[in-house]
Amino acid sequence: MASLPLDLYPRSTGLVRWVELLSDGVMELTPFPHLSQDEQPHGHGHGSSGQGEQPQGLFQIHALPIFHERGGGGIGGHKSGDDLAFTVSRKKFVIKPFNLPPIEGDTEGPGLSEDKKPKTADMEF
Repeated sequence: MASLPLDLYPRSTGLVRWVELLSDGVMELTPFPHLSQDEQPHGHGHGSSGQGEQPQGLFQIHALPIFHERGGGGIGGHKSGDDLAFTVSRKKFVIKPFNLPPIEGDTEGPGLSEDKKPKTADMEF
């Protein structure tokens, strides 16, 4: 296993591309900008434990090893274009699907109430 900081060695350089070709799996951890201790939401500081931990960054998979010709070694039920987030604590490293919360006052999307949805009689084709 090797770790390269992308600030010093961008993925566009020849050396990094060569190392990626020689590697079986290539993953990228991109941290979110840090919040100071007083700006963090209540319960998400040091010593907090629970399932509601905030993601600490994005986890991107660029290459995975393929174990056989049928494609074994997939991403475990996730499509390669899915956004994944990671959380690190003293005891565990967790990778979960990442979804942004809805924007306040958002009127579009799957959360529309029944009275605001367009009716089939209102639509013309």
